[in-house]
Amino acid sequence: MTNNVVIFLLAWVPVHSCTQNVQLDKINAYLNASTVEEKSKYTSDNFRSYFITREDGGENKTEALASFQKWDGPMHPDIKIISYTFHDSIWTVTFNEQNDFSKPIGYPGWKGTTTFVFDSQGLIRETTYVPDSTNLPYKPYLKPAVDWLKVNMPQELDEVYQNGKLVQTAEAANKWRELLNKWQSQKH
Repeated sequence: MTNNVVIFLLAWVPVHSCTQNVQLDKINAYLNASTVEEKSKYTSDNFRSYFITREDGGENKTEALASFQKWDGPMHPDIKIISYTFHDSIWTVTFNEQNDFSKPIGYPGWKGTTTFVFDSQGLIRETTYVPDSTNLPYKPYLKPAVDWLKVNMPQELDEVYQNGKLVQTAEAANKWRELLNKWQSQKH
């Protein structure tokens, strides 16, 4: 009987590790997806996305993907997983996010923690995102670009930055990439 238990455990461990690797790969692909089509491949139809706490009601899949497409997707997330823990189908992942906005201005990125819950089909059923309280403000990093844009491209700047706040639309994200590239090119 003892030999059967050892054989079972030896057979179970690689399968369990394979499932974990598949789930971690899905998390990484989900985090780094730049389009709604890419991101939706990893989420279940009854997906819910929460910010900080589940008490806020969250967003359903359609709402979450629409929100993603307004800014994060067009900015091409570049997310590095720092650490993770998991138990059964629940993963807690700590990461640092960079994108096409943060990189040109030299911002070190936004740290955060997301809990992922997988369903029985291996799709992400739920996420809860909690930003890290130690994240630095991005505005001091953005200031040199804004100062240059105020002088050299004030009308374009006004389309994407109003009353000291980012306009967060897909169009503004694309315009920011263009403006930051122009600002970068003048520095060299």
